[in-house]
Amino acid sequence: MRTSNQSVKALLTLAAVSFFSFSCKKEVSNNNSNDQTTSRKLGIQSTTYYLSASSNSTDFQSLVDAAAANDIIILKTGSHYVTTPIRLMAGKNNITIRGESGAVVRKAPNSYNAAVFEITGNYNTIDLIELDGGNLPEAGIIIYGQHNTVSNSKVHNCGNASAVGAGILLHDTGNPVCCYNTVIGCSVYYNYMVGVSQHGHSNGTIRDNQIYQNGAEGLTIDVLSHNNYVYNNWIHQNNTSNFGVGGIGIDDSNGNLIDNNTIDYTQYKSGITFQNNIGGCDGTTVTNNRINYNAQYGITERWTQYSNTNTSSFSTDQFIGNSSGTTTIIH
Repeated sequence: MRTSNQSVKALLTLAAVSFFSFSCKKEVSNNNSNDQTTSRKLGIQSTTYYLSASSNSTDFQSLVDAAAANDIIILKTGSHYVTTPIRLMAGKNNITIRGESGAVVRKAPNSYNAAVFEITGNYNTIDLIELDGGNLPEAGIIIYGQHNTVSNSKVHNCGNASAVGAGILLHDTGNPVCCYNTVIGCSVYYNYMVGVSQHGHSNGTIRDNQIYQNGAEGLTIDVLSHNNYVYNNWIHQNNTSNFGVGGIGIDDSNGNLIDNNTIDYTQYKSGITFQNNIGGCDGTTVTNNRINYNAQYGITERWTQYSNTNTSSFSTDQFIGNSSGTTTIIH
């Protein structure tokens, strides 16, 4: 005969087993061509949606609108055509969009003049995506929000002559404040203007990317883009159309660390240019970079209107084969 304590223990054990069974439960259902997998783990619900090729903007946006925090949207192998921007609006947080091998998001010829992805929410991830802008206007990806990540992706053939014509643009509008975003492990190339452009983006990380053969700068750190970490990127043969100021262009931005990058074969201009038309740069550290074979100098500090302050001396950087020399200051 069980005692009262034994009965209580038995009930607790039964409850624990029931909770474990519920937490590991998975349900699979079909929604037309879009499969949907729902799982619960330790009380956190996550749904994985599958978007079949060849999809369109309506298909794609409907899944984004349906997704909630921790959900994943998988793009199946093939082409996904976008005519209007795929928007992760404010409040759309913790969503992952990931591509299978061979999945390509393509801006269609009749597309609206806007980015393929516009991210205003926070903590979202775009991973393993190939994005082909079709040489049509506007950026491939614009991020306005915070703590978002673009990883392991290819972004190419995007943009036009405007400031928002980059492959990836991290852009502050003031509401929300654009900060703490990451671009990591990406290839960003053949874009009409800048590869990765920062305008008012602070406390971000740009690392382990290949950024090459873009028409303007490979990377910009512009207009109140403070305290960003630029590390271990290959920034190669940019400024192909002589639109930009160098491989990396910096203006009116403070506290940035540019470390252990290769910046080489920039066409027409220098490897790194402190443009300083908008304002000076304070506390920039440029260290351990390989700044080689650029068309002008390794580093140019223009100081045309505003000066740099508290900038590192560039003594730990490598300079080989820059046509005009190591560094210059143009007053």
